[in-house]
Amino acid sequence: MSKQIPELSALMPAYNEEEVLDSSISEAVGPLEHLCEKWELVIVDDGSTDATPDILNEWNSRDPRVRAVTQSENSGYSRALIDGFAACRYEAIFYTDADAQFDLEHIADLYPYLVEVDMVTGFRVGRQDMPIRHLTSAVYNWLQSRMLGLQVKDVNCAFKLFRRSFFEQVELSSDGFLIDAELYARAQSAGLSWRQVGVAHRPRLSGSTTVSVSTVFETLRELRALKKSLDGSAVAVRKTEPEGRHSS
Repeated sequence: MSKQIPELSALMPAYNEEEVLDSSISEAVGPLEHLCEKWELVIVDDGSTDATPDILNEWNSRDPRVRAVTQSENSGYSRALIDGFAACRYEAIFYTDADAQFDLEHIADLYPYLVEVDMVTGFRVGRQDMPIRHLTSAVYNWLQSRMLGLQVKDVNCAFKLFRRSFFEQVELSSDGFLIDAELYARAQSAGLSWRQVGVAHRPRLSGSTTVSVSTVFETLRELRALKKSLDGSAVAVRKTEPEGRHSS
């Protein structure tokens, strides 16, 4: 029987994930092998200072389809994803985090919709996080909805699938933790489409999150900057449109 997905690049950013990374890669490789004719797993090592680079080297020596993109210093979550997207080689591009909170078999639930839309995004079902994470997520979703006009159930859910052409039509520039909101905002600005699909969520195997309530205030600053950027892009487009294209 043919596999469901002809080719897929799966992307994971990783920063000091030595406690969970080996298990995360193991759990990713099985579903990728089961679902895809051709696949690669791209891990962006964002300047880790623990054993993360050693784990990646060991995996790559066993299976060259597990590739590392190494940042010389810690550049942040958004930069890691942006550089990782640029390194992906196949027509379907998926990303998740390296904390093993999702079963990658659920990529099969998203993939059929990729023929209709440019981006298919997960929202967490039965979310397995500490209360502070629920609080910051709720605040963040409300902020991005108010400031960017996005109707999204779970903006920061790290389970997203794209057509390769998505990244040929949007230019990402975020830093910090803003990348997920920017993906939606740039897609909306470019007239691209998305579909949201529920995905089961699991507790972290180990390690801890770096997101806290203080992150919300930093994100508010970043959202304002993104809103300004989007407004400036819209003005530039209007200025370059030929006369007569505006509707009355």
